[in-house]
Amino acid sequence: MSGNTTNRQNVKWVEGVRGVASFLVVVTHLARAFDYPLFWPADNEHASPRLLQLPILRLPFQGRIGVMMFSFLTGYVCAIKPLRQIKSGNTSGALSTLAKSAFRRPPRLLMPATIALVLAWLVTQLDGFSVVKVCDSEWLRNSSPEAKGGILSELGRLFHEFQTSWINGTNAYDPHQWALLPLLRGAFLIYATLFATCYMKFRARILTVFILWAWFWCSSQWKTETFECMFLFGVLLNDIGSEIEFREYVNSRPKRRRIIQSVLIVLGLFVGSYPEGNVQWAAWSRGINHFRFIFPSDHDGPKRWSSVAWHLIALGFWLSPTLQTIFSNKLFMWLGRNSFAVYLTHGTLLRVVLVRFLYGFTTAGYSVENADTEEPTYHWIGRSQNWAVWMVAVPLWFGLLYVVAHLWTTYVDSWCAKCTRMLEEAMFAKEEDEKTTRPEAMV
Repeated sequence: MSGNTTNRQNVKWVEGVRGVASFLVVVTHLARAFDYPLFWPADNEHASPRLLQLPILRLPFQGRIGVMMFSFLTGYVCAIKPLRQIKSGNTSGALSTLAKSAFRRPPRLLMPATIALVLAWLVTQLDGFSVVKVCDSEWLRNSSPEAKGGILSELGRLFHEFQTSWINGTNAYDPHQWALLPLLRGAFLIYATLFATCYMKFRARILTVFILWAWFWCSSQWKTETFECMFLFGVLLNDIGSEIEFREYVNSRPKRRRIIQSVLIVLGLFVGSYPEGNVQWAAWSRGINHFRFIFPSDHDGPKRWSSVAWHLIALGFWLSPTLQTIFSNKLFMWLGRNSFAVYLTHGTLLRVVLVRFLYGFTTAGYSVENADTEEPTYHWIGRSQNWAVWMVAVPLWFGLLYVVAHLWTTYVDSWCAKCTRMLEEAMFAKEEDEKTTRPEAMV
């Protein structure tokens, strides 16, 4: 590694990993919509596994790990600047950073998410989800909204769903926003932790954060392994990785480091393959299940194993300068910059655009009149059975998704950032160094 990298840890790679996380979330939802048995080790108890049901190969399609990656990266990124200031002795600057970051976080999440919610509401009023509501995918049907009354009633419902998004974490118009409330809460867990430990010595702070991580790991509350543990794990790795002595120690032993990181990543990919259901159908998943004693009672097995997987994989990435360089290239950085936009827009585009590519543009055939009873008979509309249609439709839809996400980041997200800056300027007192700065020096 170069001298510059030794003096300051590479943090760009987390942006690239964020892009991978959003892509995995989308792939997971495609699997849920169109091939749910990918979440099992085989199609049935007596069937041989398909290629994408084998360990490691199944990981991108079975989900769970994508949201955990977002949680980890939130902890890692939120801790970068405050920890850098704390370690340089600028504790007052770190406290100022924490205060401003805590102020910015809610509007930077709420404003784009609310715009996406309103757009999904508009599509609902225009009957844009008509095809998906009668398609043969149960998961798509159950997760798609429909209008239940007139425009005044629907406006009231929109306001109600906005409230439930940030109180209960659910809304009917865009159910994929469920993770935003835990991510918002997690950011404030990080800010509170850094505030409480900012005057501690390095080892005391590491011990404190580790104990807090272990406390959440031993908890059987809802998804602590998905959120709280990952937030704190991100803070831990950032804090340890920013110590020059630690990096010099690791980088001076490249052979051992490569062996350890490879073992961690491969082991993480394997245990992360733990299926969502029907664990007993495969010997490899039964073998993983024998080690469930490391979890608290009343745990969610699939999510716990995905959490273990990302802990191991993240450690492997964190120890590998080569992987960090790969994830810091322009392509992954571009994916990372657009990751939040992909997360916000993919659900509506999936149910409006891709569904029409695969099922057609009409609901004709859903209701067929029965000649004997003269009563309509209903049946779900079937997807295209032509593989060529899928080979064209899915890549075309992914291209559209990332074009829309790029436009969203360029215009919608930048507008939300501008509004947040205006709010901050209006509500925060200027610091002394800002007051004394001459206007001509401000470029």
